[in-house]
Amino acid sequence: MSDKVELIAAAQVFTFAGPPAGIQLKSNYGFKSSARNSDGSYVLTLDDKHDAHKLVINVTPNNTLEADAVASPIGTGDTNQIQINTFVGGDAVDSPFFITVYRVRS
Repeated sequence: MSDKVELIAAAQVFTFAGPPAGIQLKSNYGFKSSARNSDGSYVLTLDDKHDAHKLVINVTPNNTLEADAVASPIGTGDTNQIQINTFVGGDAVDSPFFITVYRVRS
């Protein structure tokens, strides 16, 4: 039996260093909400919970800076939250990004 991979969420995300600082989901599919915790630190909430071990998350910076972006599920087991951090030159900075989330189904 082969595993199947299905898209469960995708978005273009704009960030604002401020004032006021914030985050905005654009071209959103499958995300319920978003929040900015601090410079370069965001949490996106999926519409539904999924097994964290079966999520495949891709995040790509969307700017002219040489930014880096990393993403990971928050917690283990069933979760609906994803932590994203963006950096430029090793420093946490607000930077827009694209994100896709897939789920592996057996």
